[in-house]
Amino acid sequence: TATSANYADLAEKYLADAEYDVGTVLMVGGEKEVTAAQVGYRALGAVSAKPAYLMNEGLENGTIIALKGRIPVKVVGHVKKGQRLVAAQNGTAQVAVGNNADVFAIALESSDDVNVKLVECVIL
Repeated sequence: TATSANYADLAEKYLADAEYDVGTVLMVGGEKEVTAAQVGYRALGAVSAKPAYLMNEGLENGTIIALKGRIPVKVVGHVKKGQRLVAAQNGTAQVAVGNNADVFAIALESSDDVNVKLVECVIL
């Protein structure tokens, strides 16, 4: 029984409609089980590189999606540490405005870069 791990997320494999880079935000939909997240939809999580715990490991051709824990996430626009994130366009996340039920993550670092970049986040 493992009581610790070198990495920091709980992940599960899902069938994706394309191959996605680490940090890409995914949602339920598309031709398979998951697809790149879009504005107005609840994100499931983000693509993980090295999960601490992996569920559904035997799923062939599955994409590993972080469902909980710390992971780099593709974020577009300015972000400040502690801000809540929701799905944006094309598999990215953006800062949530107001009381938004679709929040799936919280930024653990800040960035003034308005372009798409990887930001360390915690998936809720």
